[in-house]
Amino acid sequence: MTLLQSNGQTESQRTSGATVRPAKLLVVVDGSERAGRVIEYALGLVPNGKQREIVLLGVVRQPDDARLRGYGSFKRDQINAHLKDALGRRSISAAARRFDQAGVAHKDRIEVGDPVETILRVANEEGCDLILVADAPAGVVRRWLPKAIGLSLATVAGQVAQRAVVPVVVVK
Repeated sequence: MTLLQSNGQTESQRTSGATVRPAKLLVVVDGSERAGRVIEYALGLVPNGKQREIVLLGVVRQPDDARLRGYGSFKRDQINAHLKDALGRRSISAAARRFDQAGVAHKDRIEVGDPVETILRVANEEGCDLILVADAPAGVVRRWLPKAIGLSLATVAGQVAQRAVVPVVVVK
């Protein structure tokens, strides 16, 4: 039986002098109202006076090659840089401002690619212990399909929760 002390350490950790690394959180933001709820949830997980490792991630969906109209092969890097700057920077800077106001240190990342694959890859690269992601509200089709024919559409948050090897909190 393991006894958990009030400071979060087990009896054996407290007596052996072992230090416990604070949980590292991956906070996925997209600039929406839902992302604001994820930020507030993440701030609620940070104990007063203690630091927690926070990685803010903004994911910009990779455009299809057909939509690039001939520029896909030789201007991919320029297009990705523009997407990061134009779309990702806005959402990350708003989230970073909120963490700065709360006095919580964070690392910011903006990635271009498939959202599910990118979130899982970054969580692995950063060694995150918990992923916080918002779930999009169900639209008319997403509400109707399960009732009509028993088919449900997978969301990014749902796919991340299914495939992640670390715990995932889906904030609604």
